[in-house]
Amino acid sequence: MTNNMLKRYLFLLICLPLAAFAQNWDHIQHSGEYYYGEGRGATEAEADQAALSLMTSQIATHVSNDFLQVDDETTVNGDIDHQSRVLNCVKTYSQATLTNTERWVVSRQPDVTIRRYIKRSELKRIFDNRIEKAKDMVEIADECLEKRKIDMALQYYYWAYSLIRSVQFPNEVKSNNGRILVDVLPIKIRDILTNIRVDFLDRTDERVNLRFLYDGKPVSSLEFTYNDGRSDNCEGIAKDGRGMLEMAPGFEDKEILNLHINYEYIEQARGDSEMESVLNVITKKVIPQAGFKVSARSAASSQTAASADKTQTKEISDKQLAQLDMKLKPEQAQTVADAEDYAEIMAKVVEAARSRNLSNVDRYFTIDGGLPRYRALLKMGVARVVGNPNITFFKGVDGQVVARGMQMSLTYNSRGRKKTFVEDVVFTFNDKKKIENVTFGLGQTATNDILCKHPGWNDETKELLMEFLENYKTAYCMKDSVYIRQIFADDAVIIVGNVAKKAAAVGPNEVNREHAVSLKGQEVIRYNRYSKDEYLKNLRRCFDRNEFINLRFSNNEIQRLEKFKDKELFGIQIGQEYTSSTYSDIGYLFLLTDLSDHQLPQIKVRTWQPNEVDMDKLYHAGYFYDN
Repeated sequence: MTNNMLKRYLFLLICLPLAAFAQNWDHIQHSGEYYYGEGRGATEAEADQAALSLMTSQIATHVSNDFLQVDDETTVNGDIDHQSRVLNCVKTYSQATLTNTERWVVSRQPDVTIRRYIKRSELKRIFDNRIEKAKDMVEIADECLEKRKIDMALQYYYWAYSLIRSVQFPNEVKSNNGRILVDVLPIKIRDILTNIRVDFLDRTDERVNLRFLYDGKPVSSLEFTYNDGRSDNCEGIAKDGRGMLEMAPGFEDKEILNLHINYEYIEQARGDSEMESVLNVITKKVIPQAGFKVSARSAASSQTAASADKTQTKEISDKQLAQLDMKLKPEQAQTVADAEDYAEIMAKVVEAARSRNLSNVDRYFTIDGGLPRYRALLKMGVARVVGNPNITFFKGVDGQVVARGMQMSLTYNSRGRKKTFVEDVVFTFNDKKKIENVTFGLGQTATNDILCKHPGWNDETKELLMEFLENYKTAYCMKDSVYIRQIFADDAVIIVGNVAKKAAAVGPNEVNREHAVSLKGQEVIRYNRYSKDEYLKNLRRCFDRNEFINLRFSNNEIQRLEKFKDKELFGIQIGQEYTSSTYSDIGYLFLLTDLSDHQLPQIKVRTWQPNEVDMDKLYHAGYFYDN
């Protein structure tokens, strides 16, 4: 081969691929088959965002003419800025789904050029995926409403409604029975809110205690905002029918209280980038039935801000209202013989908590357990006793006595917002009638599931399970990493997961800890598996960056692994609502736990999955032990 021939060969070898790429990009730009964008920047992230932005604008321009907005309320000089609204909606896809478009890195630093493109035929599939997600949420909301989980029903109805409003043809999205969902879902939300009743219970100075009912029965959980006399920016959570408002100093005599039931749940969307972007873009649907005016001086019936005539709300007699506050009733075998002695102690503990004079009751606590735990609890935010506690005593594990029925409110001022939680507080006495442990209770739903679903189990087993879950919850709320380290086995399997459409791509020389698993036909779950030390390291970082952490448990299923006769092994599957000062989510927690050592249980497996997963597709004991 001559030198000239060799030069021609090398020239063709180098230039042909470039020509082919140029021809491909030319085809992408002019064929009419693609949406595309080319971005430049100092970094890949900057160039990639610029390319996505150009591609998004192109999509918005193309679909603008037939993109129907249900509530086009943004105006410019009195006219609806439809193009701007469509662009904002399409951007919600850019932040979530469109990140899976084809990506072409043309040049790298210092002058990065990236091209993004997607086939126009793929756009319908992207819209369809969002519609399916919305329909799944409607099913979840229907199930939650049937189980009287009112807060979750409101959340998923509204989220589904918002997702549908962001697709190209929202009026074409129908339920299984052919009804248009953007018409049906607001009606469902209004119906729920109309059947909520809020009543004044009592007040002490600046604290006002309220009762929250749905269809005549206490709500298990419900979020609300209220005006404390200075700001509408105060948040509260009603639990088992009880909620509390803390008024600003100088406003103790306020006669009418204004509160608003939360149905958007924007904070809970922080873990879902698609849902978060939609809620930030779509105009809020104002539902007047969410507003309540409540008398702050009597048990007068609540009225919505929209109407003084709530004809759909069932009237409840004073006798029926009193029955709603009935205390837990122990079975005969759980009855404590000398309950009067414990009642006398608890009366003094309650009074000391009200007066904040704890030194008067120090002698009723163990120095190394109960006393430091109780003092730590009272330092969590602003802690106050709610109402007049109706305390009941149960036989506990290994000769202990457990006092249940006291509620306390915990108020935090985080990021300029006042937030109040109501918690059950449980006291455990040792055989010398000293309080050796103080924990947060599980709430009525979770407690009833344990007490009532397992008639063949003895009372001590049920109490053991409740104590374990109460200690677990309290450790996270109190950021007790020492206790958490003790209860996780050294070889524990710890999985934190989220739903993903597909497994993350990994190059041949890359190592990725994310794995894709399919649980009986479920959508792919992307999950991270951690060692005990890795999990605790991440947990400590979480504790450090959050002013508060709150766990709420709901319905649960517990399975005993009977084949292990020499051990007390339980698989616990429980609904968990997690709220912190920086993040919130709702999902299912699974714990495979060895309770053989009553003083130091061991968690063998801990998994978490998002709430969108069907109950029959969740992790259970059978995945880890052949039962």
